[in-house]
Amino acid sequence: MAREAGVSTATVTRALQGSAAVVPATKQRVEEVARRLGYSPNPMARDLRHGSRVRAVGLVTAGFTNAFQAAVAAGAEQELRSSGLELLIASTDDDPEREPELARAMVDRRVSALLMMPDGHAREFLRPESTYGTPVVMVGRPAGELDVDVVMTDDDVAVEEATAHLWSLGHRRIAALAGRSDSFRTRQRLKGYRRALARCGGEPDETLVVTGLESAAAGRQAMQELMRGDEVPTAVMALNLGISTGVLLDRIENHRETAFIALDESELSAGLGISAIVRDPRALGREAARLAVARIESPDAPRRTVLLPSKLVQRGSGEIPATRVRR
Repeated sequence: MAREAGVSTATVTRALQGSAAVVPATKQRVEEVARRLGYSPNPMARDLRHGSRVRAVGLVTAGFTNAFQAAVAAGAEQELRSSGLELLIASTDDDPEREPELARAMVDRRVSALLMMPDGHAREFLRPESTYGTPVVMVGRPAGELDVDVVMTDDDVAVEEATAHLWSLGHRRIAALAGRSDSFRTRQRLKGYRRALARCGGEPDETLVVTGLESAAAGRQAMQELMRGDEVPTAVMALNLGISTGVLLDRIENHRETAFIALDESELSAGLGISAIVRDPRALGREAARLAVARIESPDAPRRTVLLPSKLVQRGSGEIPATRVRR
């Protein structure tokens, strides 16, 4: 739309909000393009242009199937509360097709900003002309071509470190169990895994890379199938919390001696000495909220990308050398 009107996306936002900083001729041109493209002003849009927003920030997430997502929301709510804002939450229930619908519902509620933790690839529905200028912060995902604020964790760096750590202990058959292959998180983490193997002089054995695992039960089953073969892995990396739980259950049930590194952790896994790639979900939520508040206060400030660290915490299970693993 910005290209059609011959202006920047920031000018589109200001024009749709009725900013006095936009000259009348430009405002008229933007509104004409908006109507031609199907973005006709509606009562909600008029409210937004007059600055009538609620003191709340919306969060759209895949769901609360693990503690990580809940902790992100808790961190965001805590930070927003200190700024006098409330947090409204909507879940896609792991259906990426619902993301545009829920984002629009938040806009229609006149939220002051929108935090997005999407699993889908679509980003068009988050453009200024679709959100009527509502500030958007991407949480844990890249922005693509959107000119918005982003906060992420460097999972690929931590996975690379963990894989190299296992290699240094003599492991040459390192399995990687991951989620949906089309997920950004899966691609990001497997990138670190493969990068480490290349750096260490190894080549990925794709029979040891299992994707499409979306539950603890799936992770448990994948582990059992891997251990039935003649060439079993001597080390396993579980690349999300649900898979990690499944691998841990299999480990306890079958008394596995395989080296094991999880991604994310619980009090139980930490207490059982499971080495893990650890992120701080509350810090992710707090930083997302700070970016949202800053954007509400300064709409035209340069966009920011904040990268939070992930780290390998050694507790014992990931420090088992290959020579101690019975085949």
